[in-house]
Amino acid sequence: MLGSASTVLPSGHGGCPATHDAINLRGLKAPQWAARRIVRKTLAGKAGIECTDDVVLVADELVGNAIEHAGAAVNLSLDVYDWGVVVQVGDSGEDLAAVPGKPLVAQEDDEGGRGLFLVDVLASAWGVQRDKKGKRVIAIFLCQAGDAD
Repeated sequence: MLGSASTVLPSGHGGCPATHDAINLRGLKAPQWAARRIVRKTLAGKAGIECTDDVVLVADELVGNAIEHAGAAVNLSLDVYDWGVVVQVGDSGEDLAAVPGKPLVAQEDDEGGRGLFLVDVLASAWGVQRDKKGKRVIAIFLCQAGDAD
């Protein structure tokens, strides 16, 4: 699951997000496109290009995984703090073990298996937890979200 906030967040930097956005992805024809769009829109002027690109890629991957493994991504939320960004993707799947804590590296000829590896590399911390509607994958980015390029 996810490391505690005290082990992930800079000291004294929890609190309320400066910006919060969320989207219900249920029933959308292009949920990954919608996820990428809301991340870019929410982070515009609030985060640098590299941070934004990393969050967009991770959000896209998490939504794609939810669709592939749980049948649908239910929602995406994005919280922007002065210390960084938290993205969460919820789905109706209940199998927490389906999201490995440490993804394996895909072999050169594998057609898939690189997504969670990318999440692991790009996010400062990430994990999965059960919620009321299934499970939620959370990725935390410790990037100076307040320092837009």
